[in-house]
Order: sequence, then C-alpha cells, then structure tokens
Amino acid sequence: MNYIVSFDVVALVILLIFMIYLIAQRQTRDRSNSILILMLAVSVLSAIGEIVFVAMVSSGLSGHGFSIVANAGKYLYFMPHNMIFGFYVLYTYASFDIWHKFRNNRILVGLWWAIVIIGQVTALSNLFTHKVFEIGDDLVYHRGYLIGIFYMSGFCYAVWTFIVLLRYREMANSSRRVTLFLIYPIVLTSIVIQYIFPRYRANMLGLAIAFTLFMLVVQRSEYQKDLITGAMNIDTAISRIKSALKMEKPVTLTFIKIVNHGNLQMYLGQDEYAGFLHMMTDFLSGIAHKHNYPVDIYYLNNGLYAFMADEDDINLAIPVAEDIKESLMQEMISGEFAVRTDARICLVRCPEDVDEFSTIFTLATTFHDTMADYKDVILYAEHKNDRNFMIRNEIGDIIDRALEQGNLYMCYQPIFSTLENRFVSAEALIRLHDDKYGDIPPGVFIPMAEANGRIHAIGDFVLHNVLDFISRIDIDRLGLRYIEFNLSASQCIEVDLVDKIMNLIDEKGIRPSNISLELTENAADINPAIVDANVWKLHDAGIRFALDDYGTGYSNIKRVTSLPVAQVKLDKSFVDEIDNPQMWIVIEDTIAMLKEMGKEILVEGVETAETAGKLSEIDADLLQGCELMQGFLFCRPLPEEEFVKFIEDRLEN
Repeated sequence: MNYIVSFDVVALVILLIFMIYLIAQRQTRDRSNSILILMLAVSVLSAIGEIVFVAMVSSGLSGHGFSIVANAGKYLYFMPHNMIFGFYVLYTYASFDIWHKFRNNRILVGLWWAIVIIGQVTALSNLFTHKVFEIGDDLVYHRGYLIGIFYMSGFCYAVWTFIVLLRYREMANSSRRVTLFLIYPIVLTSIVIQYIFPRYRANMLGLAIAFTLFMLVVQRSEYQKDLITGAMNIDTAISRIKSALKMEKPVTLTFIKIVNHGNLQMYLGQDEYAGFLHMMTDFLSGIAHKHNYPVDIYYLNNGLYAFMADEDDINLAIPVAEDIKESLMQEMISGEFAVRTDARICLVRCPEDVDEFSTIFTLATTFHDTMADYKDVILYAEHKNDRNFMIRNEIGDIIDRALEQGNLYMCYQPIFSTLENRFVSAEALIRLHDDKYGDIPPGVFIPMAEANGRIHAIGDFVLHNVLDFISRIDIDRLGLRYIEFNLSASQCIEVDLVDKIMNLIDEKGIRPSNISLELTENAADINPAIVDANVWKLHDAGIRFALDDYGTGYSNIKRVTSLPVAQVKLDKSFVDEIDNPQMWIVIEDTIAMLKEMGKEILVEGVETAETAGKLSEIDADLLQGCELMQGFLFCRPLPEEEFVKFIEDRLEN
C-alpha cells in the first residue's frame, strides 16, 4: 500500500515551530507550559517515527534491514503517541489551576500511571508477541488485536479529560472551553479517517491542528503579559488568584513593593523607567531561578510585583524573599543611571492565611503603608491576628459593612468661648463601630474612604444626620449658635453640592446660619475653581465657613484670604509645641495676624487649664487671644442625647 507521507511532514513542521516558540518564550518554568512542551516533544517523536515508517513501507523496497528500520519507526510512533493524551490530562489540570486536585489524589495519580505503564508495556511486548503490529521483510504492515489497548487507553484519557473539562468549566472563559472541547472531534475525525483510509496518515495532522488551536486561543489568553515589564499583567493575576481561592488551591504569594517607584519614575523619565521595570522583572526572575523556586511573576502596577507559587510551604519562599530584599538594597544600574530602590516584601499563604480575594488585594496594595515600620521580610501569618493591622488591611470591607449595616453614628464635641465663659457651638464628628473590631477612629477609615470613593456616601450620611439633629433640638434654647462639620475634598467638588445642602435645609426647616462647614486645606485646593464657586454660593445663602487644620500645610494663608472664612481652627500641632520657645513665637504671630484680619480663632486639642490660660491671655489682652477652644479639657465628643444633656446641665448652672 502506498501511504501519503506529506500529512506527517506538515504535522512535524507545525509541531516543531510551536515547540521552539514556547522554549524561546522562556515560559518553561510554568507547569502548564512545561507539560505542553512535553506534549509537543512526544508528538514530534511520534511524527518522526510515523514518517520513518511511511517512508519505508512506501518505498517499494524490501529486505530484513528495511524491515528493522520500519519497525523502529513504528515503535517510535506508538510509545510517544501513548503519552500524548496522558500529558493532555495533566495539561487540563495545570491550565485550569487545579493541579492540586490531581497531585493530592493518590487514586488519580495511580490511575494515570497505570494507563501509561499498560500502554508502554503493551508496546514493548510487541517485540516478542507481534500482537500489536507486525512488519515483515516484505514491509507489509499488519495490525494485531492488542492494538485495541491503545485505542482503549486513548478512550480512557478522553473520558477523563472530558469529565474534568465539564466539572471545572467555570474556571475558563468561553473561548478556552470551546477550544479544549474541540480537541475531541478534531482528533477523533483524524483517527477515523486514518483507520478507514490507512493510506491517508491524518492522525498526526489532527494533533497538529489541535496544537494550533492551543497556541492561538488557550495559551494566548492564558498568558497576558504586561508589555512594559515583561511580567504577566494584573488581570491575569486577579484571575489566577480568584481561581486558586475558588478551588482551595494552596499557593504562596510574595508581594514586592517598590515604595519609591514614583520618585524613580520622576528621576529616570518615562522611557528609562519602563526599561527599569523590565530590568526588575528579569532580576526577580533570575533570583527565583537561582533558588530553583518555580513561580509566575506578575506586575500589579504602581511598582508592585507578585510571585505566585503552587506551594503553601512558606519556608521555600522565605530564602527567595530575603535574597530579593538584600539585593534590592544594593545600587542598581538602569541604562545610564544608578538607582537605589526602597522595597517592602510580604509573604502570604492562601487559603491558610487568607481565603478572601478582597483581603488579599487590599493587603497587596496597602501592606507597605500598614506595616511601614517593618524593614525585613513580612510574614503575614505573624501579623494577621494583630487588631490594628487587621483593621487597616480590611478597612474597605469595614466601611462597606458600616454603610450597609448602619454602623456609622455622630458625636458632638462642645466648643467653649473664653470671652463668654460658656459653650456656644459644637463640632459634629463621625464615628464607626464595627461588630467585628469595635470602635475605629476616623483617622483610619476616612483616608481609605477618600481613596476608594466611599467618602461621598459617608459625606451624605454626615450631612443628613447633622441637619436632622439640628432640626430636632431647640438650638437657640441651648445657647448654641451653630453646629459645624467637615466637608471632604471629594464633597467640595460635587456639582450638586449647593442644591443638596440647600434642599436639605429647606426640608428640615432650619436656618442656614445654624450650620458651619469646615474646609481642610486639601478640600480647598483640590480644584479651586469648583470649590470657590460652591463655597461662595453657600456663603451667600447664609452658611458659615471655617478653615480646619490651620498650620498643617503651605497654602492656608492664601485660602484664608480668598475664601469667606469666618473662623480659623488652629491645628493640635500648635498646642503640642506650646512650650517650645520658637513655636511660641510662631503661635503669637499667627494669632496676631489672624486677629488683624478679623478672623475668629478656635484652638483644637486643648487638654490642660495651663494651655487654655496661656492661649487665651496672649499679651494679657483677651481680644488678642484665642476666644474659642475645643478639647478634652472641656468635654469629649458625646453621642446626641448625652451632648444635649451636657449642654442643658451647664445652662442650669
């Protein structure tokens, strides 16, 4: 019979191209790529064996020597071919990130080896039995009945992978699922064609077509690289981590944060900084390779890299992390520039240490801030039970719970007038009590709310609650002029801020003069044009304004002169330095300047009578002193009912 060898040659060329491409891409340290390369390698051997066999039996030659070569080609075809579908089973587990489901199941491992060994033993037994195939000196090929074992093993592998693909189909996107399922009709069609028409050697070509689909769809979608750094990108990282958590796959994550990445970008320039990031990827990959530590490397933006290893043994990751930490402390050369990096490294095991993606992602992006004091490699397991760390790491979820479950509430701290010797107003302060962590200070949750956009919801909560509180109390009877509360930077640039506040004032039936809105320097400077327009409209409607935290920034004086600010609140930092002679000069001059401008002065954080006396009697002239004070000396922030009772009691006295 004359066989057509061109199908096998085409298949061999395709397989070789893909194998060389994968190796050249240096992705061999990834398990799924390594298995795919093994599949390609045994497919190449099988194709070579088939080509040798077909060349011999189609040559028209005969003789014992040619028979030996033809038999050798057929063995070279059968033995690797038996491994192709076995590797496909392993590839399915690896590419779906469920390798642990196979590795940790002794029955599955034993079954896989049993099928492989049976196939290889059957092929080798043909040396003595000739029950699989036989090629005589006449170079005529005969199938034996034991060849059915190869078809049975292929059928077992096919059923196995089909079950895996069906059971874990949600672990892959639609294009990958369709491609992996298409392998079956493609390969089955090629087998049927070759079985019915033996001269058409379509089997290997079918496999080559299957590999083509792998490369165009599966592998291409599986490895989304960041074009600048050469590491896998953040979308791939998110997908992999979520997949690992969903399948309870044990992994170790190493987060490497280049804390001074912004300064490096400014120093190097955009193009050179891109080269630096690519150098960092190669550098990190080299250290992992030096320690024989198989990891995937991801770039999560803003100077943050991540290693993901399919092991939960932290002892394997620690030496790598320590080597990275020590190496990054040394001077590095990027192009023509010498640079030094300030790096933080954190190790976390999943799901043993963390089993929620939101917690992991927050940890990755904030650990260098929440644990800024730790210069050594940080082991998350050693800190995860520390309350302060847990709060900072989970603050996003805590804020969400607070908004959903009503864990936010308002307190009011009275403001004392040294001129009138009584309480004349109060500041509304937001508080958060979490069911899991208890009371959480605003200094922790407000910055996070500003960073993630939840500050708008919190600002609306404050606005509604404070105005509702004013409407429910007889503010004149209590001797209070106004209640003041803070406007965040994000609120100040809301286009509907004026309408929102004025509509609520009308709805609650209160006077605009009963409200004092506090602006911080950040709020005033984030977008001056919009802020100024909103502030002036509200001021013209009768609402007071105060500038909060005066003394903490560089542009406060400009804001004092450009905005209708009636009151300036001196930051607690002034009070803390009151015994410093140099600072006392600054305090005296600042108060004199503000009084000359006709501003009302309020001092925050007053805790002792000595401090109050010193600030209120500057130059022995009360009119030159700070007439308004707020602090623990006078009263702590109180819940609504306690605040009202506190003021009423003082009225009676």
